[in-house]
Amino acid sequence: MTEKPSPDPTTPSTAPPAVEVDVARTGGIAGITRRWSAQPPEAEASDWITLIDRCPWSEAGTATGDAGHAPADARGATRRRDPMPDGFVWFIRATWSGADAREAELPDEEVVGAWRELVDAVRDWNRQSSGSARPGR
Repeated sequence: MTEKPSPDPTTPSTAPPAVEVDVARTGGIAGITRRWSAQPPEAEASDWITLIDRCPWSEAGTATGDAGHAPADARGATRRRDPMPDGFVWFIRATWSGADAREAELPDEEVVGAWRELVDAVRDWNRQSSGSARPGR
């Protein structure tokens, strides 16, 4: 989802972050993709993993098509998986040591509850770590 820059040979290598969550939102009228990422320190890893675990990953579609089926709503009717015309689509990827990466692709109307909390946490973390919101981010 996000491309990792090649390491700079002039800087010492560091261990990968304990937790990394990448979020991209694409679509809308302009079709612009915006990206946010959070790599919280080891001391905050358990809080982030709890937040990640609260998301219904098995019910979400994936960018690679792994889930492939539309989840049912409370009445048993299949929910629509196609985004609204000119609507946003969210791509979420979470990784942490000792666990398989989790990926989800969600139309904007499904980014609610635990998904919304995770997305908001990543966006807030990204803003705080950069000192302020950067243009195009």
